[in-house]
Amino acid sequence: MSDPSLPANARVSTNPFVESKLNHLRDRTLGSTAVRATTAEISRILAVEATQDERPQGKIGLIVVLRSGLAMSDAFLAQLAPDTDVVVYHIGMFRERVSLQPVEYYNKLPNNNTEVKRVYVVDPLIATGGTAGAVIEILRDWGVEHITFVSILASRAGLEKAAKVWPEGTNFVVGAIDPGLDEQGYIIPSDDND
Repeated sequence: MSDPSLPANARVSTNPFVESKLNHLRDRTLGSTAVRATTAEISRILAVEATQDERPQGKIGLIVVLRSGLAMSDAFLAQLAPDTDVVVYHIGMFRERVSLQPVEYYNKLPNNNTEVKRVYVVDPLIATGGTAGAVIEILRDWGVEHITFVSILASRAGLEKAAKVWPEGTNFVVGAIDPGLDEQGYIIPSDDND
């Protein structure tokens, strides 16, 4: 069942395992090995959900938003690669601390894109939506025709902002949504996620 309060091009996972693993991931005492393992488990589920409705033809791009998206990339490669010609590209973005605006620091997309028309973007968080929006604009300008943007967690405001950048060319699959952001642009967990 879709949530009418979400943008039309966005959906949230209904898999109870995602919610359980996300609650585990929120544990601030979790070590880095456990964080990577839990992120990979959630990513495997989201990879299946993001690709379940279609089997794209031709060369598919997996766009990894550095550095955090690296933790999700293996799950997507495992899901896509057996049946699909997949190329992996990296885009490095960070959010400037004061303005909260995205800054691109790495982009190795080939100059001319004649083959990759369908991409999956992996980035664990959509907070303000600025980085997601900037990546979408880069890929649209590069010649991509459709983007599925996959995140483990999004703020409601960030997801709404990113979903408006190119609604006819994007869809979003997220593991969960938290309601708000603090003054520094960090996601504030909802009260029911103790």
